[in-house]
Amino acid sequence: MPVQGGRRAVLVTTVLILAVFVGGLSLLGWGRANQVAGVVSAVVGVAALGVGVCALLAPSGSTSVRVSRTGRATAAGGGDANTGAVAPSSGGAVSVEETGDARADGGSANTGYRRQA
Repeated sequence: MPVQGGRRAVLVTTVLILAVFVGGLSLLGWGRANQVAGVVSAVVGVAALGVGVCALLAPSGSTSVRVSRTGRATAAGGGDANTGAVAPSSGGAVSVEETGDARADGGSANTGYRRQA
């Protein structure tokens, strides 16, 4: 699963950056470390605000599906004939028009849009 691997990479990278940052601050005097920490926290705060705004403005996960002017499909022996679309639930708009004939002998036929669970 790439998403979980990506999260793990972000977590490991964050921990490494924090370790380097804390190590660098420990080498400075208290006054200088306080100044550096203040500047770094301001930069991180602005970056976090930017990431939040980008996430808010990003398009949602829903997509629209449009199926039109498809051909003919025939299935035998329990198969599936599909001239429309079979896809996971998108949460977006679905438009199906002028689909072709679908015939199935002992199976299923779809000439429109079938949502998968």
